[in-house]
Amino acid sequence: MYDSLEAVVVFRLGDCFMLWTGDLRELEPSFGMPVSYRLRMESADGPCSIPIAVGDTLVFRATGALRCVACGRSVKKLYQNGYCFPCVQTLAECDLCIVKPHQCHFHLGTCRDEAFAAAHCMVPHYVYIAWSSGFKVGITRKGRHLKRWMDQGAIEAAVIAEVPDRKTAGDLEVHISQWMADKTHWRKMLADEAGPDRPLVEVAREVQASVAQPYHPYLVADVRPERLAYPRQPGFNVMLTSLVLASDEAVGGVIRGIKGQYLLFDDGVLNVKRWAGHEVVVEHRSASCSAEVGAN
Repeated sequence: MYDSLEAVVVFRLGDCFMLWTGDLRELEPSFGMPVSYRLRMESADGPCSIPIAVGDTLVFRATGALRCVACGRSVKKLYQNGYCFPCVQTLAECDLCIVKPHQCHFHLGTCRDEAFAAAHCMVPHYVYIAWSSGFKVGITRKGRHLKRWMDQGAIEAAVIAEVPDRKTAGDLEVHISQWMADKTHWRKMLADEAGPDRPLVEVAREVQASVAQPYHPYLVADVRPERLAYPRQPGFNVMLTSLVLASDEAVGGVIRGIKGQYLLFDDGVLNVKRWAGHEVVVEHRSASCSAEVGAN
């Protein structure tokens, strides 16, 4: 159930929980109805993947230590979800074209890492329409679309085009973003559980009909919306306050919901990926364990 990072199992009268120490990475979703999640961490002992669910108790205490998610260097400040400054300046995955793919400069011979580009950029990509905080356009590598949609907290999404590379996907995304949003507003995404007010397939067809002729060969004929659902306690009203991991302060509590990269607690929400590279001590008490202990 757990990967290689060691945990300390703590037993107290009427209670049991596990303590984990490591550097945060992200929430790892698995497609299902609803989506299920694991908390990914890393330490000198190796990776760790902790299954978490609504009703579990999850408490984070940051130690103050920061380590780059790429090179492992200990630093005083991290950038772009966990990278040190030298890696931000040199790695292809930290280049501006990652967030602005239409600005890909591979054809100019200035790519930071051609092997990275061959594996991640010069491969087929999807352009999609999703409902997260509203209808939006986005792109993702072919085969990674479900992961992308779950990370964004999309309730429904569909591929509208398949293109040969990342730059072409970025060009089409910019073209469509002239009349449709290309970003997710996290507060609206977390608050919304109802989904789109119009059939997504109808909106997708309208977008396809509106794109410029040079993109027509890439449009998919069969638009198939995918529905997604996320775990949340019935009737729970999320407090849209962003929680901060400060040294030696406890953050968390009973998990009331999980969506995208966010853990929903009574007093606010925690964007796990935002804190990648931060060392934390995690106290995890599963709801099933608590129920079993209480019954004894």
